[in-house]
Amino acid sequence: MARVRPVLNCLTLLALAVLLVPVAVERARAESALPTIYVQYAMNCTFTITDDAGKAVSSIAPGYYQVVVATPIPFAAEGPSTNGFTACKGSVQFQLTGPGVSLYTTLDDGDGAFYQFTATFKAGSTYTAQDNNQPSVARGVFSTTATGSPSTSSLPAGSGGSSASKPPASHDSAGSAVVPLRGNLAATIDAAGRLALTSKGKPVGTLKAGMYTFTVVDKSAKSGFSVQKLARGVKSIAIPLTGVGYKGTHLATLNLKAGRWAFFSPGGKKTYFIVVA
Repeated sequence: MARVRPVLNCLTLLALAVLLVPVAVERARAESALPTIYVQYAMNCTFTITDDAGKAVSSIAPGYYQVVVATPIPFAAEGPSTNGFTACKGSVQFQLTGPGVSLYTTLDDGDGAFYQFTATFKAGSTYTAQDNNQPSVARGVFSTTATGSPSTSSLPAGSGGSSASKPPASHDSAGSAVVPLRGNLAATIDAAGRLALTSKGKPVGTLKAGMYTFTVVDKSAKSGFSVQKLARGVKSIAIPLTGVGYKGTHLATLNLKAGRWAFFSPGGKKTYFIVVA
């Protein structure tokens, strides 16, 4: 019987995940203090993008929003895919980019099934969402109107609405209790395109594994700020925090796992740092 128990435990956890992920999405829909965009994956590694009313998103008013990314189950539980892009081959590679926005998540390399960002969408702009596992198939584009503000009419009474002065910080609703929050990192690009990453005013050399909030101050429209986990013999995806053409301040929360990492501008020299367990 000892050999059966681990299998049963795994199946039990998977069953709980199937039940809890939809609950988490509906709770976010009901309790949101901001208008929210929902990116809901299917098992074939495609997704739909809907609003608080459940309608497909094609055009929204500019302003602050929550962006919720969810999968039916933790995709890592599906195991290696032998059927095309089932469960995104183990984890999503969701990316949402456009003026002032650069979001990315793997849902904790497939171990998670729910993540919640905040983002500021600028007026008169176009935004592209895609999964980098199959970007030509799993792709969506929406625009913002030239004027207007997000509607909060669907919010529950007493939710408080959104702040017009400062967007709330992004957070990992599913994993923050498991992955330790380590603090803030300052990422900068000066007007000459030089990159730096510091912690408490000192250049980053070694960090402890966990969740970090990157505050990116980008003063160059010719450079961007990306980070990447490196591994021998394994192709890894660069995570863009700001893209070329963007100038301004952007916040992003990332789970830095143990290993060798680098930060760089696309096409530029990499600077390395170590994350330890």
